[in-house]
Amino acid sequence: MKTIVIANQKGGSGKSTLTVHLAAAAEAAGDGPVVITDTDPQGTAGDWFNQRKKAGLATPRYAPLALSELATKLKALDAAGAAYLFIDTAPSVGAVNAELFAAADLILVPLNPTPADLRALVKGLPLIKKSATPFSFVLARVRPNLRNNDGTAMALDALGLVLPTRMHERVIYAETFAHGKTAVDIDPSGVAATELASLWQSVKHRLNENEKMVILESEKAA
Repeated sequence: MKTIVIANQKGGSGKSTLTVHLAAAAEAAGDGPVVITDTDPQGTAGDWFNQRKKAGLATPRYAPLALSELATKLKALDAAGAAYLFIDTAPSVGAVNAELFAAADLILVPLNPTPADLRALVKGLPLIKKSATPFSFVLARVRPNLRNNDGTAMALDALGLVLPTRMHERVIYAETFAHGKTAVDIDPSGVAATELASLWQSVKHRLNENEKMVILESEKAA
């Protein structure tokens, strides 16, 4: 099982939206079983899942998680056959247990392409780097044709890898989230679903590259 943590110091960055939509995209790509969980006290992803159950939709699955039972829970989900676990987090990486980052295979940092978000990132990035877990930035809530988009991507490239696919500001993301659904459910061939499918492929590629790097380093050490 691969564990993907979605984290950002700043609220409103689109963590929960990215979490559930990316999980749905993974299921749609045939890469399940996919499980989502939530360590944010607000329980946004959990609330989304409850609405999803009412709508009669069974995947992705949801598993409650307390940081105190992290290791045990990860082993249990892996043994149960989960392929990917997406963990939504509180809007402050300082409130996230360092053990959570260390247990992840990849940390995704959704970021709005604004100067304010870049300034907020300065506070949270040291803890992410300290974990030694690979991380990638996802430009989220992007509005087309803004100068900040490419400027932010260039600035982030100096800090770490920016995934090539951007998650744009779209009404369908907010509207579907409120009802426990995703753009993939409502319009599977639409522009948002296509965007999400591409983003998921980028994430999988990043995970595969990380795995190859670990193997190479292990072989060198031997």
